Amino acid sequence: MERQAIQETKKMVDRCNKCGLCTTSCPVYQQVLIEAANPRGRIQLVKYFLEGKIPLSKRFKEIILTCLLCETCVVNCPSGVRHDQVFNDLRAELVKQYGLDWKKRFVFNLLTNEKLLRSSMVFARLGRSRLIETLTKGMRIGNIPAGKLPRVNPRPFRDRFNGVIRPDGEPKGRVFYFTGCFTNYFGADVGQAVVNVLKQLRVEIEIPAAQDCCGIAAILSGEGDLPLENVSRNIAVLSRARVDAVLVDCATCGAAFRKEYIALLKRKGMETAQAEILKGKTFDVMEYVAERLGELPLPKDYKGGKIRVTYHDPCHLVRAQGVSDAPRKILKALPQVEYVEMEEANTCCGGGGSFQFDYPEISKGVTEKKIACIRETGARVVATGCPGCRVTIGGNMNDHDRIDVLHPMQLLDMALSGKMGKW
Repeated sequence: MERQAIQETKKMVDRCNKCGLCTTSCPVYQQVLIEAANPRGRIQLVKYFLEGKIPLSKRFKEIILTCLLCETCVVNCPSGVRHDQVFNDLRAELVKQYGLDWKKRFVFNLLTNEKLLRSSMVFARLGRSRLIETLTKGMRIGNIPAGKLPRVNPRPFRDRFNGVIRPDGEPKGRVFYFTGCFTNYFGADVGQAVVNVLKQLRVEIEIPAAQDCCGIAAILSGEGDLPLENVSRNIAVLSRARVDAVLVDCATCGAAFRKEYIALLKRKGMETAQAEILKGKTFDVMEYVAERLGELPLPKDYKGGKIRVTYHDPCHLVRAQGVSDAPRKILKALPQVEYVEMEEANTCCGGGGSFQFDYPEISKGVTEKKIACIRETGARVVATGCPGCRVTIGGNMNDHDRIDVLHPMQLLDMALSGKMGKW
């Protein structure tokens, strides 16, 4: 580590007073019950490494990587230790010493190269044939049956539009819509719901063709060099001053723009001024819409049956960005919805990006606890603003659960269009 980075990390590590308040809230520790695998234990190991008492061994590497980066420890720390910042710094050091797992490097190379990603989606779409699905029946990716993985969009979502979508009449605002990789290639239904709702708000929407993968998957794995071009291009395109807001429908992309880009650039000793502008302009689409709910033509005299809905807080939304009220405000405003709060709504679902595939046994226990909380509500729908959470929760549901996993914007769009009756 660079001298300045070592000094800053050491200052952060020295704040830990070993009180243990982070321990009981850590979802990984609750599964493994090993001191080294809780935030306090990891912080002490980092301290010993910085003091030259232990090397970056393979066991050290394993302990640092068995962290969901859910930031539960951060919000529970009375001393203000930024565990996520410390562990991200160490992951970068581990990549320098051990390199990146070849499977992750392959995926990250795809994600950070739009041409390769687009080409790979063509093959993925062809691969979801009946023959292939028959051959892969019974296969699991981590804990998720292959058949429950999301299908590729018939064509990329951004290809549906020619840059700018104008409302009828004088626009009341102008926004950039960053679709991210998931909506563009897998979640066209979410993207269309976002566009439909923003049009109802008479907002002019620009979907920049030049946007790239946000790169956060690589960044949080300790590989900061590979996505650096993506980061620079996104900052250059999205920080332009002629829009009111940059809207995202993915909690993880939002966390990249509001938090991880600045941290990465500082780690690299690079200028952060434009990244700070992007941070200030970025909003989760639910934040933007929740402030304007009164402008939407929601049914006033609805007297039909209601659908019971609960909500799961994505880690990258509730803790990394501090967004919790907006999605609930939207769901509670829908006259066709009976909203019910689940127990421990803001605990991690166990996905953690690739964590569910790297450590399926630990992930399984965390996910099962989340799904049990969902079942207890009796909800027909669980809503959440993170595609990773939707894949994790939906992929681990039993077939008899009959619980749909949707983005809150999909429910809002259905409420506005009168299509809520499908349940």
